[in-house]
Amino acid sequence: MYNGIREVDCTEQELAEFYEGKLKYDLLPNQYLLLKKHGDIVDKYKLDKEGKIQKVKYRAFESSFMGKIKPRNIRQELYFDSLESDIPLTIVSSQAGCGKTFLATCFAIQELEKKKYDKILFLRNNIPIEGTGELGILPGDTYDKLKGYFGYVSDILNPFMFENLVTQGKVEIAWLGDMRGRNISNSIVLCSEAQNLTTALVKMIISRMGENTRLIFDLDFEQIDNKKFEKNNGMMSTIDSLSGNSMFGMIELIDVERSELAKLASLIK
Repeated sequence: MYNGIREVDCTEQELAEFYEGKLKYDLLPNQYLLLKKHGDIVDKYKLDKEGKIQKVKYRAFESSFMGKIKPRNIRQELYFDSLESDIPLTIVSSQAGCGKTFLATCFAIQELEKKKYDKILFLRNNIPIEGTGELGILPGDTYDKLKGYFGYVSDILNPFMFENLVTQGKVEIAWLGDMRGRNISNSIVLCSEAQNLTTALVKMIISRMGENTRLIFDLDFEQIDNKKFEKNNGMMSTIDSLSGNSMFGMIELIDVERSELAKLASLIK
């Protein structure tokens, strides 16, 4: 499946010919190229949405809330670049702990501080984790019922900042069932756990996006929590349908950066 990145092992001669413009690689718009020599990555490029090959430059996110956030590995550098490239629709996939949600949130906070957008909308399908039971009826209003599903946002921003931004209307958490009929403009929309969406749900979400809005889906295909999403997976349909579209970009992260303890999860078979 398309993952937004092409890795190529090159000889010294091939690298020289590439830098001289004599050697070209077939890339789709917004696809990244990692050039390798003897198995090690030596350079990184992308084909931008205008069809021009561009060297990927180092970027960092910075805000008064989150401080300065730097990429920890090369694929995160590509993710930073993709988020900064004003691509309206971005998909990022990885196993847990690679930074897909954390980095998207840091980027969104940066853009909010720059006043490029009015708010951040956090969205997800409230599907129980496979193997866990239902909590039953929860007390409180819609916000109280939803808050537990968005604990990851509070972990990233810290509880006080999260509540403060919600009170100010700068952050919104939404139930997917309320999205039909909405028009989301001047916003960054972060849809997490997107592996748990059907094609119809993805189409509905995208169709709600108005002017000056960025939509970022993050997912982990290893964490599909209902068999219906294996048969009808919206992210797979979206990747198959939009790869090569200039308004679409994708990145796959592979290195766990959360902690040394978190890395142990991938070793359990």
